[in-house]
Formats: sequence, structure tokens, C-alpha cells
Amino acid sequence: MKRIATIVLASFLLAGGANAAEPLVVGIITPNTGPVATVGVRQLSAVQWWQHDVNSKGGIRGRQVEIETCDDQANPERAVSCTRDLIGKGVSVIINGSLTGAVRATIPLIKDGPVMLIASPAIVPDPSTFAFQATPTDLEVTRALLAFLEANKVKRLAMIAATDATGEVGVADAQQVFPPAGIELALTRIDLRANDASIQLANVVKNNPQALYSSYSGAGAATVVKSYTNLGLTVPLIVSNANVSDAFIAVVKDDMPPQLRGMGLLTVAPDLLKDPVNKARIEYFDKSYAAWKGERADQLNQLGLLLADTADAVLRGVDNPNDPKAVRSFLEHTPIKSALTLNFSPDSHIGLKADSMAVVQYKDGRWTKADPLK
Repeated sequence: MKRIATIVLASFLLAGGANAAEPLVVGIITPNTGPVATVGVRQLSAVQWWQHDVNSKGGIRGRQVEIETCDDQANPERAVSCTRDLIGKGVSVIINGSLTGAVRATIPLIKDGPVMLIASPAIVPDPSTFAFQATPTDLEVTRALLAFLEANKVKRLAMIAATDATGEVGVADAQQVFPPAGIELALTRIDLRANDASIQLANVVKNNPQALYSSYSGAGAATVVKSYTNLGLTVPLIVSNANVSDAFIAVVKDDMPPQLRGMGLLTVAPDLLKDPVNKARIEYFDKSYAAWKGERADQLNQLGLLLADTADAVLRGVDNPNDPKAVRSFLEHTPIKSALTLNFSPDSHIGLKADSMAVVQYKDGRWTKADPLK
């Protein structure tokens, strides 16, 4: 009997050890192919760096991190399929780096969890859900742009936006923010798949705007820049935060506007960061990512870092990260330290505000704090 008991105990311990060694699984949905593939590929790359960095240091609580990826092509139907697949695989957290329409289609599927971390600024999660927005919303981005425009005494703004769901949100936010502040808004719309924006730009600059804001992301933003240059425009051009990247500059380098600026997270220009913990994190990431990937990190990579660090905090801080309610409570009551500090609450599942954004400028081969408008 003693021998049997010993065998049973040993088997139990071995089983417990096996369970303890099981990986912590995080799901990620991103558009890695299609017209906005850059958005997905860059975020995914940062999450993969995080996985490599964590696992090379022994994992989390002695367990390796495993990533389950799914390419939704920014298509709502594919996004739904991805979400169902990841839920079926029992992931602890889902990182959703897709675009607005695709993200919206997935939120009803997580009514009972798991927690989904979102990177689409057009999404404002209801705090009763398991969805958490890890970036400033488009409204907060618009408010940050307003502060820059007011500092530069801009009274006339032209804006070009896509006709998709993200564009709809951007237009609504612009109309909510700019006219009440005394800024005249001239607006034009264009299909995301269009290969020329000359007509739209010509119409929207008739009243001599002091700045032009392109809220596009992906390939459409390059179309706007090329048409801008073909028309010989010189009005300062401000692109959306999705385009503050070296990849975007590489695409438009032959059509570079004389005054190109963009809406950027403070992480794009680390000198703007005041918190030493935030600054140390982004400096470590930028250096380590460059060594691992062989290329410089951009804002989309840094956005992926914010998502990954939020998932990391959950895996380290929640005893059972597969308990959605425990994860939600943790996020609602715990500041998440990353390259920026995310502060969620039971009343708001939005982690960052307008003060995490700045208008930046591409100058001397880098994005830096923007000069005043001329």
C-alpha cells in the first residue's frame, strides 16, 4: 500500500508539474494581408518580439508564452471567424489589432470573455464589456490635434477622410471638436481603395485652409500624399497616427510634402516622455527590437508594445488569467506601466487620453516634435 501511495503521489506531482509547464496562450487578430496589411504586420511583429523577449528570460511564472495568430484581412466576417477560433482554443487574452469594422464585429462574441485588447481608435468600449481600448480614441486624437491647431492660430482646416467605418467616426469627431472651437472645417471623402485623390483635394483646398488633415490609414494615405504633390500643394499636411512610420515614409519618399506632420504617440519622440519608467521602457524596446528584427521600430510597433505589455501585466498579475472577470477587475484597478501608462477604470475601458498624443514632424530622418506651422 505504501508503494502504491508513493506512486500515486509521484504521479500527482508530475501531473501538477506538467500543468505548471503549460504555456500561457495569447491570441492576436491582425490584418496581415490586404490593403491595410502594414497596420497588422507591424503590430504583430512587436507582439512577437515581446514573446521572444519574455521567453528568453524564462517566461512568466516559469511558463512560456505562446501566441495564436489569425489574419482577418480587416474583414468583419473573417474577424468573427478568428475570434471564435481563438475562444475555442482557450486563449487567456485576445489582442485585436484590426480596423474598426472588423473589431466591432468581434465584440459581441466576447460577452462572457475572454478580455479583448483593442487598438482601433474609433472604438469606444462599453465598460460593462470585456473589451479594453489600449490607445487614445479618435476623439482624444482629434482633441490633441485641436490643441496644436489652436497653438498655431489655425482658423481654417481642410480634412480628407475615408468612406469606411473608421472614416465615419473620424468625421463625426472632427465635426464635434473643430467648429465649436471656432475652426472652419472643409471636408471631403474618398474610398479607401481609390488610387487618386486629386479631385477631392482640389475641392477641399478652395478656401485656402491653413492646414490639411488626412485621417486615412494604410495604402489610401499614400494616395493622398501623391495626389497632394501632383497638385503642387504647399499647405501643411498632417497625417493620421497610423502613418507615423518609416514604412510610410518609404512609400511616399518620392512625393514628400514640404511640411509633413503626423499625429503621434509621445513614444515616437521619447524626449517628450516625462515618466522615467515609460522612457526606459520605450528605449529598451526600440534598442532590443532593432537588434532582434534588424529594423527600426515605428509607431505601429510601439502600439503593439502597449498591447503586449497590457497582456503581460495580466499574465503576471492575475492568479488565473483564464478567468475573464478576474482579468477585467485587474485591468480596471491596476495602472499598466509600459512606454505609456494606461489607466482603465470600472467606468472607462479607455487607457490613454489626449495628453498621450502630440503632433510630430518627419525631419532629418526621424519623427520629432513638430515645429510651429508656417
